[in-house]
Amino acid sequence: MIKKALLQAGFWLTIFVVNLAFSPGDVHSLHELVYEIICLLTYALVFYLNIFYLFPRYYVNNKYTYLLVSAVLIFLIFFVVHYIGRLMFWNPNRRHHDNWFEVFISFRQLLWIAFIYLIGTVYSIQRMLNQQISRNKKMMEEKLETELQLLKAQINPHFLFNALNNVYSLAYMKSDKAPESILKLSEMLRYVLEDCTSEKVPLRHEITYMENLIEFYKIKCPGKRKIQFIKEIENPDIRIAPVLFVPFIENSFKYSRIEEDKTGFILLDLHESSGKLYFSIANSLFRGRPILNGSGRGIANVKQRLEIIYPDKHKLIFGEKEDSYSVELEIDLT
Repeated sequence: MIKKALLQAGFWLTIFVVNLAFSPGDVHSLHELVYEIICLLTYALVFYLNIFYLFPRYYVNNKYTYLLVSAVLIFLIFFVVHYIGRLMFWNPNRRHHDNWFEVFISFRQLLWIAFIYLIGTVYSIQRMLNQQISRNKKMMEEKLETELQLLKAQINPHFLFNALNNVYSLAYMKSDKAPESILKLSEMLRYVLEDCTSEKVPLRHEITYMENLIEFYKIKCPGKRKIQFIKEIENPDIRIAPVLFVPFIENSFKYSRIEEDKTGFILLDLHESSGKLYFSIANSLFRGRPILNGSGRGIANVKQRLEIIYPDKHKLIFGEKEDSYSVELEIDLT
C-alpha cells in the first residue's frame, strides 16, 4: 500500500515538474506556480474520476458511451483550465516564437489532460484484466480443491471395499489369520480416516501405511511368496499427498494372484533424494484364471490427483510384458 502511494506521488510530482518547465511566463512567478498546481489538481481529478467512476460505470457496459463521455469531459476540463489561465496571465509573454511550438504551448493543457485520461484508461483496463485473472484463478483453485476433496472421498470406500473382501475371504476359509487381519484393518482405517484428512502427510507415515497394507495382503498368502519392498529415503519427514500408491499396490496383488501363484512376485521400490521421489512396482501376471476387470477407478483417481496436486511435476509410466506388469512414478516434492 505504501509502495503504491509512493509511486503515485512520484508520478504526479514528475508531471508537475515537466508541466512547470513549459509554463507560459518568462519567470516562474507565484502566479505560474499556483496555475500549475491548479492544472495538476485538474489532471488528478480527471484521472481519478475516470478510474473510480467513469470507467467502471460506462466502459464495461457500453464502450461508445464511455468514449463520448470521455471526449466531453476532456474538452470541458480543458476550457475551464484554459479560461483560468487567461484570467491569471491575460497576455502571457512566451519564451518561444516558432509557430508550431506556439500552437503546442497553447494546447498543451489539452494534450496533458488527454494523456492523463488515457493513462487512467489503460490503468483501469489493466486492473480489470488482473481482477479477472485473479477471479478465474480463484475459481479454478476452488474447482480443483472441490475435485480433490471428491477424489479423496472416493479413497475410503474403495479401500474399505477391497479390505473387507480380503477379510471375508479369510473368514470364509475359517483362517486363524482372520483376527490378525481385522486388527491390521483397524490400524489402516485409523490412518485413512484421521491422518489422510490433511492435504499432505509425512512420507514416513505413508511408508508405514504401505507396509501395513502389504502385510495385510500377505496374511492371505499361504507359505512364502516373493514380495519385496525396498526403501531408500533421505528425508522421511518430507510431505506428500496421502495414499497415492495404494491403488498400484492393490492392483499388483489383484492381478498377480500371488496367494494362488507360488511363482508370482511383487517388487516395490521407493527412493527419495533431494525432494525427488521415485516409486516403482512390478508384479507377475497370473494367467491361470481370468480376472474380471473392475472400473479402474483407483488408477483414474491417482491420475487426477497427480494432475491437480503435482501439475508438470510428475511422470507416470505404465509397462506391460507377456508375464509381468510395471508402474513407474516420479514426483518432484520440492
